[in-house]
Amino acid sequence: MAHRHGRLVREPETGERRQRWGTVAENALRIDPADAEVIVDALSVDHAGSFNLFYLLRKHYWTAEGAEHEAVADFLGAAYERLRGANDDLAVRIVQLGGIPPSTPPTIQERAEVHLEAEDLYDLRASLSGDLEGYATLIAGVREHVALAAERADPGTAELLRDLLEELEADAHGIERLLEDDTLVRTEAPGER
Repeated sequence: MAHRHGRLVREPETGERRQRWGTVAENALRIDPADAEVIVDALSVDHAGSFNLFYLLRKHYWTAEGAEHEAVADFLGAAYERLRGANDDLAVRIVQLGGIPPSTPPTIQERAEVHLEAEDLYDLRASLSGDLEGYATLIAGVREHVALAAERADPGTAELLRDLLEELEADAHGIERLLEDDTLVRTEAPGER
């Protein structure tokens, strides 16, 4: 396969730049600008992590196989749709706070604490284990950011993150249940467990 080289991100040749990336403008929420900047930075990490986890789940939805592939694919499809919605909610909140959400692959990867899986195809159990690790990473960060938002006098963001946390924890528990199922393909022989 040929690789295309060139710029991954383009800047429009015309049009007026309204705000420079990495800055936080005044916000209509009346959150102190210094507090808004800290919260935007934290939400950018959550946004980037949820974006990567969305892609992990979607890849595993596409490639699920084995005896339980339909049930697993159904779960992953619903979970990645929930993450896509959460990702949009986080982006909207960043904008409401006067920031710009990470939106290009480089800026997303710079901020994401959830890592993408290599392009290769792995067995379902390994893939789901990686998804669970991604959930654990994202949950830990969101939990910290709930406290940060409350500390910085932003109850709206704290509530948004609490709701997200409930959703993430429920889906992580769903993956734990899938991993408990002995019919998932294992990488080692049954006697090696």
